[in-house]
Amino acid sequence: MKIVFLYPITQDALDFMKEELPKDVKIIARIRGETFYTPLNEDPEIIKETKDADILMGPYITDDILSQAIPKAGGKLKLVIIPWTGVDRLNFDLVKKYSLVVANSHGNARTVAEHAVALLLTASKNIIHHDRLMRVGDWSSRFIKMPSIKLQGKTVGLFGYGAIGIECAKLLKNFDVKFIGCRRNPEKSTEEQKQLAEKIYSIKELDHFLQESDIIINSLPLTRETRDILGEKEFAQMKDGVIIVNVGRGHTINEKAFYDALKSGKVFAAGIDPQWNYPKSTSVPRRDDGKVSSIEETYPSEYPIHEFDNVVLSPHRAAHITVGYERGHWDDVIENIKRIYEGKEPINVVDIEEEY
Repeated sequence: MKIVFLYPITQDALDFMKEELPKDVKIIARIRGETFYTPLNEDPEIIKETKDADILMGPYITDDILSQAIPKAGGKLKLVIIPWTGVDRLNFDLVKKYSLVVANSHGNARTVAEHAVALLLTASKNIIHHDRLMRVGDWSSRFIKMPSIKLQGKTVGLFGYGAIGIECAKLLKNFDVKFIGCRRNPEKSTEEQKQLAEKIYSIKELDHFLQESDIIINSLPLTRETRDILGEKEFAQMKDGVIIVNVGRGHTINEKAFYDALKSGKVFAAGIDPQWNYPKSTSVPRRDDGKVSSIEETYPSEYPIHEFDNVVLSPHRAAHITVGYERGHWDDVIENIKRIYEGKEPINVVDIEEEY
């Protein structure tokens, strides 16, 4: 069996996969250097290697690659694996054209959920604002009435109630909060999802979900249906003083509607990891010590969201940890490779029509 990565990976990731997979599985991968997730789909050597690949890793498929890799062209391609949750970078026109089977990964759900909870606690307690004052010797926020929310008794709405939502509920349940969920197909909810949430709404019942939620944790993927799904009308349906946490995709929330809700005070606080606006370069220059060597100044939105003290921002890194990253992150990927190796059906297969 042969696996070809369409983007560079770390040496640790490659070593981990070699340890976990059968010895006769051949892995073709470039080791990541100064750049991050730079597509290799125009690299002549990588394109050549894809001709007899069983599995392609990453969303960076092209006509040149697929036209030679599919069985009809004499290739052996059985599966395209996206080794993370979001599949919005995948060219679904090509997926449909070549009738590909695509699987994504939910191995980072716990890590992302921990980040979501960290954003929630930081935002609800106004910790960033206190920290900024303390760093200049200012203790004034100690006794004055700074906004701070007690989580106990609140209703936490898990929007896109899947693997990440489940992990968020597990982490937050000891705060004595109530959970409700909202997902595409409530009838497909697992017993665990039903036990954790008092009610699971469908997308058609979004208004009821929004009206009941004191806190909304959004983990939605970006699809045709979910783009700007939280807009002006939806913010109007939310409770006054709602807390928003987003660890899904930035453009699932309409940025102008979000900005207006912040400005009006409708949103009490927010924690945002995926942004609306990213650096133009497809790679992030970085040094071996982990520090950024050079990158253009890029704000997260065309609206001045970054100027609000009650907004906590992180640079779309909820899934990234520096210790133990391979264990967990790659579990679903390893499972699917083994399944293809053994002639079994893969897990986490993407619905091509729904594009998730």
